[in-house]
Amino acid sequence: MSAAADVGSLAEGLRRELGAPAVEEIELDLEGARLGLRIAPGPGEALGAALRLLGEAATPALVRGGGTRSAFGHPVPRARVLLETRALLPPTVVDDEDGIAYLPAGAALCDLREHVRKVSEGRWEIPLDPPGDSSTLGGCLAAAAAGPLHAAPRDAVLGLDVTLASGEPTRCGGRVVKNVAGYDLAKLYVGSLGTLGVIEGAWLRLQPAPEAREVWWAPVDDPRQALAAARAASTRVAAWLSREVAAELGAELGENRAGPALLVELAGDAPAVEAEARAWAGRAGAQRLEQGDPMAWLRARQGRPRGLRVRVASLASALAEVARILEEHGAQVLAYPARGELHADVDFSPGVSGDATVERILRGARLAARAGQGDFVVEDAPLAIREVREMFGDPEPRLALFRALKAQYDPRGILNPGRQAGRV
Repeated sequence: MSAAADVGSLAEGLRRELGAPAVEEIELDLEGARLGLRIAPGPGEALGAALRLLGEAATPALVRGGGTRSAFGHPVPRARVLLETRALLPPTVVDDEDGIAYLPAGAALCDLREHVRKVSEGRWEIPLDPPGDSSTLGGCLAAAAAGPLHAAPRDAVLGLDVTLASGEPTRCGGRVVKNVAGYDLAKLYVGSLGTLGVIEGAWLRLQPAPEAREVWWAPVDDPRQALAAARAASTRVAAWLSREVAAELGAELGENRAGPALLVELAGDAPAVEAEARAWAGRAGAQRLEQGDPMAWLRARQGRPRGLRVRVASLASALAEVARILEEHGAQVLAYPARGELHADVDFSPGVSGDATVERILRGARLAARAGQGDFVVEDAPLAIREVREMFGDPEPRLALFRALKAQYDPRGILNPGRQAGRV
C-alpha cells in the first residue's frame, strides 16, 4: 500500500479542520520515510486540531521548518505525514525600549533579522545565527542550532508558545525573566528536535547591535593560544582553523593563506574595538580582513553538506590534543576554543569512501571526546549512515530521561519519533 493510500481518510478530516490549501496528498520518500500527506497548519487552533487528528489516527509526522537541519539526528522512518511549519506565523512584536521581541516560529530568520533591524532602527539584533540561509526560527530553536556569532540559542529564549502532541497549547516563560516560575520548560523544548511539541512562537532577548566591528586573522598553530583572544572584552567570535580550513578561507578571499590560523571578530563600542584592534595590529603576522564577510563564510561552511560532520565538546586544556586526534583521523577542524567546541569535517561519499572512512572518523571522534573529557554528536551524515548508526555519541546515560519525557509529552509517538538520541 502506498503512503498516500495509507493516510487517505486522515486527509479528509485535516481538510475540514485546516482548509484544502493547507493539505496536499503526496508520494514522497524523505529521510527514510514514505510520506503520503503534506500539511501546513496555521498557529493556534489549526495546529492543535491537526495534532489531535494525527494522534487519533496514530499517524506519525515528520516536523520540518526550513529543512536546513534535516540531516541532524536520526531518520524518522515511521512518519507518514510531512508537517511543515511555514504557516506558523502569529503576529510579531518588537519592544524597542526593553530589547525583546515575540517572533513567529515559521518565519525565516533572515527575514526576522531584517524586520527587527528596521523596527529598532538598527539598535537591536537577534542573537541567533544558525547555519543555513533558509533556517526558520522554530527549526533553529528545535535543533539548538548555534552559529559562529551566537553559541547558545537557549540563552536567548525568554518564553515559548508550544503546542503539544495532544493538540494542547502551552506557554512557558514569558516576555521578561522574572515571569518564569518553577522549571524553565523553554530550555526543555530548545534542542528537543521537535519530538516533544511544535514551537509556534518565541519571546527572545535581543542584543544591542555593535557600534563597530573588525575581523582579524593571524597564524596560530595551537588552538589553546586562541583562548586569550577569545576572552578579550571586545571579542565576539574567536575561531581556530586547521590548515585545510584556513586554505579554504584564503581561496574565498582571493589570498594564499597557509597553515592553521585564528580568526577573530571584534565588536562593540567603537573605542573598545579600536583599542583591541591596535593590540592586534602589533601582533606578528596579524592582518585585518577588509573584504568579504568571513563570519558569514564560517556560518555558510557550517551549514554546507560536507559528507560527514562531527561536533566534539572538550575541556579548554585539551583542545590541542583533541584537534590533533581529529586531524590524524582525516578531518578538517574548525574550533571555537572559548566554547570548547570543535567541528570536524570529512568529504565523504558512501559509494566511494566506504565504511572505512566512517569508522575512522567516528573512532577519532570517540578518542577525541575521551581526551577532552566531553562528548560528540554527528551533525551531518548521509541517510544510509544515520539509518544504522547512533548519531549522539554515547546516549546511554540519558536514555531513561529521554524515554520518560517522550512518554509524558508524546505518548502516541506522533512527533518525529526516533529522531532523538537512542532513536527515542
